[in-house]
Amino acid sequence: MDNTTVRLARPGEEAQVDAFLARHADSSLFLRSFLARGGLVDEGKPLQGTYAIAVTDRQVAGVAMHTWNGIIYLQAPESAAALVRLAVETTGRSLVGLGGPWHQVEAAHVGLGAPAVQRRSLEDLFALNLSDLIPPAPLSSCTVACRRAQERDLDLLRDWRFGYEVECTGLPEEDATRAFAAGTIEGHVARGEAFLLEVDGIPVSVCTHNARVRDNVQIGGVWTPPGLRGRGYARRVVAGALRVAEQEGVTRAVLFTENPAARRSYEALGFRQVGEFGVIVLAT
Repeated sequence: MDNTTVRLARPGEEAQVDAFLARHADSSLFLRSFLARGGLVDEGKPLQGTYAIAVTDRQVAGVAMHTWNGIIYLQAPESAAALVRLAVETTGRSLVGLGGPWHQVEAAHVGLGAPAVQRRSLEDLFALNLSDLIPPAPLSSCTVACRRAQERDLDLLRDWRFGYEVECTGLPEEDATRAFAAGTIEGHVARGEAFLLEVDGIPVSVCTHNARVRDNVQIGGVWTPPGLRGRGYARRVVAGALRVAEQEGVTRAVLFTENPAARRSYEALGFRQVGEFGVIVLAT
């Protein structure tokens, strides 16, 4: 007999939910980060969401979160489809996309009735113990610095993030995407999660800590404008963001990509593949 129950998580159950997610730490950074910062209360504010959980023998066995901005994140070896359906029905929000371990994302998409897809991406999941970070070689004849982005950088970063969302995430090139991109990067800058690489004082690349808990960080939003690519800037901005994280007590980093050039850059820093991460962006 199936003894699994699917229900909403309740305030006060944060520790049980995180204990389950911690057993799948490399592919659960979004969920763990949102849980730590937003808790299990969903008022539609940034970093909050509604969490549906599968419970087997009184232990959490699966999680799906429908975020404030319409994305579902999964860690659901069991009951992926049922969890996603419950979360979406409860929030009543539109569904923008799904992210999590590849087979779970596929199962959840089917369980939702296989709605039309803008982009389906099977990405390689990489991890690195920061003690094993391989620093990039210096750039000759240049002054190179990585720093936290500030409010004064937002005019540039809003445009860069829009380019990232269109090219890398697959969102349509429209005003709604521009607004989504602006809100995303503004949040990262306000929380100290965005990092700029400058060469001779000119910004050339950006990345973010897009999820973080205590000693683990996830790198995302890596973007170099097309005219500046092929010079190793992305590798250097990621290395700079990782050095800051290490100084703040982080010991392990993860990221995911489907881009062959990005993969080579990350492997040059010491990252090694540990799994697969699925991203499905739904058609609008």
